Amino acid sequence: MRRGISVGLAVILVGLTLSIAASIPTTRTYDAINISFILNPGEIYGPYDNGTYYHTMIFGKSVLKGEVAVEGSGIYMTARGYNVQDFSDVYVQGQHSFTIAPAHDQYTFTFDNTEGTIKSLVKFTLREVWTASFSPFGKLLGFLLASFGSLVLMLTYFRFKRTE
Repeated sequence: MRRGISVGLAVILVGLTLSIAASIPTTRTYDAINISFILNPGEIYGPYDNGTYYHTMIFGKSVLKGEVAVEGSGIYMTARGYNVQDFSDVYVQGQHSFTIAPAHDQYTFTFDNTEGTIKSLVKFTLREVWTASFSPFGKLLGFLLASFGSLVLMLTYFRFKRTE
């Protein structure tokens, strides 16, 4: 009887520990775009030029964090995609950071120097930060182990009760 109770409790403990550990959210950062280019006066770069479009990952909740650094004439930047309502024709001179939260699906970016009179060096960086639980399979395995341990405890109890 003691052996059955010990095994059942140990399996339940391992299952619950695994389920709790698998529920801890992890945050990862992915450098999606890191590009520099020169924008001549009267020129538009994007929306589907190299480094101006990105499709988010689907592993969990994500946030896009971007940074634009401009040397020379100021430029206008436009982002298109989900949840970017007030991100059209934003004037950037120097450095500008932005966040799109929550992020989902495809995004395109356009850089416009049509009103500038001199060249602009543009450095554009986009990072996707997403949060997901450690492992959905770990949660399932932990639940199954806890269920199996409970079954062992019940069988041990009924077996002992019958022999009394």
